[in-house]
Amino acid sequence: MILWAMPDSGAKTKEDHASFVSLFKQEYPSVDLTVRVFTRNVLWRRMFTIKNPTHEEEIPDIIQIPHYWTALLVREGVAANLSELDPGLSLSECLLPLKAHCYQPGTKDIYSYPWWFDLSALHYRADHLKLVTSNPEKDLSTWQGLLDVCEALREKFSDIPGYFPMQNSDWRGSLSMRNALPCVWGRGGALLSADRGETLVGTKVFKEGLRDYITLALKNYMPILRERGSLGTMASGKASMMISRKQGVNTFSARRGLRVRTLPVPTTGEQSHAYLSAMNLFINVRSQHKKDALKFIKFCARPDMQLTYAGMIEAFPAFESAFEQFIFSSSQRLQTYTGILSTARTLPNITVMGTIMEILKRILAVCATQIVENRFTQASLDGELDLAAKEIEYLLSIYEG
Repeated sequence: MILWAMPDSGAKTKEDHASFVSLFKQEYPSVDLTVRVFTRNVLWRRMFTIKNPTHEEEIPDIIQIPHYWTALLVREGVAANLSELDPGLSLSECLLPLKAHCYQPGTKDIYSYPWWFDLSALHYRADHLKLVTSNPEKDLSTWQGLLDVCEALREKFSDIPGYFPMQNSDWRGSLSMRNALPCVWGRGGALLSADRGETLVGTKVFKEGLRDYITLALKNYMPILRERGSLGTMASGKASMMISRKQGVNTFSARRGLRVRTLPVPTTGEQSHAYLSAMNLFINVRSQHKKDALKFIKFCARPDMQLTYAGMIEAFPAFESAFEQFIFSSSQRLQTYTGILSTARTLPNITVMGTIMEILKRILAVCATQIVENRFTQASLDGELDLAAKEIEYLLSIYEG
């Protein structure tokens, strides 16, 4: 049996997967499970080839996907109906924001199952911030406050080569649409209208929200198009803050006296909104090992295994009992993330959502190149977004009309 997964633990992914698979094999020694790791970009491309693979191509049995891909994979006929494989399978214990992303839209048929989720938040080094502000919670509550703090930090650490106030959480140094969404939502913008019948990508507030995020790169507060390994990090003292969806702060616990605090993403408008992203598992309709694949999915959903894997990758369990245990195990985590979760938003589980995110990712890739080459203009970004809006409207008319 083959699992296609993503690099959930970065450099530790292989080690963590091996450890987790060993736990599964202790209970199911007759099941042979092999894990292949692919980036999100590679998986996105492969989703369109596994429907009609050539005889040389590997056929995966289980595949890890972002939650909002479910509707597309059902439409493509790639995902097996889990409700048919096990009529008793339930999402009753699943956290509410994650449930809608598991069904074929408009039905109660389950096609993917939650594994874990993460939430966007701002992490900062307490020792660095106390040098430039006496009240980081207040100063980092707004986006303008964040920019002001970035400027003060850059001046304070101007003698440190390679220092940036903000660490780029993307290992490739990209501009991330998923990190930009809280800025868009904060201004009252959105990807789609409330009825999902039209896109709002070309609207003024969407453009302003995206510009807020891009300003981190424009003002050279955050490095782009350079891999994280070639730059300083918060742990090395060459960055002071990071916006990340994973908790991502266990690396600091081993450094004595280094305290990292967590706050909601600063708001660009009246209220802060976190981006909630879940990872689901689905079974390939072509799998010859569907029963064993379902055993693995149920194994991953067990409270003890939810806690184990979430702890490994610094994410959150997707089911209520495990999530409550995880949150209440730390008073600081409870206080921090309860408020963040209450304002979190997800992307809708509709057929075109994956394509929409790919379109916007392409635009941000062009922006990053233009910024590095000092060619970026707001007019060029606005023009690209207007063109994207037309493309998205066409997709909506075909697949969601």
